[in-house]
Amino acid sequence: MEGNALNREPGRQWAWLIPWFSGGFASLVSNVTGADRVSFFVVGMTAGTIWQLLFRRDLASRLTFMAVVVTVGVVATLASRREFVWEDMNTAGLGAIGILLGLIYTEHYLRWRDRTAERRPTETIAEPRR
Repeated sequence: MEGNALNREPGRQWAWLIPWFSGGFASLVSNVTGADRVSFFVVGMTAGTIWQLLFRRDLASRLTFMAVVVTVGVVATLASRREFVWEDMNTAGLGAIGILLGLIYTEHYLRWRDRTAERRPTETIAEPRR
């Protein structure tokens, strides 16, 4: 399962742009609805779902780069001994959690669908006798 979920070739490698721009879209939605936290969470979950559908990959493989970036950032912050304050942590954190949940739930659904399809008996059409 190295890199590809269920040994499938990924489809659209540009799909990472969807979660990348989802924060801007969530800001627009929250301006219209007035619900910052809900907007970021729902848009994040939707972006994660679309990302997994378009570019299906194993989640550990997909999230390795993000984990390395966060680890380097945390270590750098701890080494600098300065306080780290992120003003939008409330909404951006919910967006990131939504993206991750969308990825995970979509992959579980796709795996369930694939297992169900494998269990169905294959129907063979008998060739007409001559």
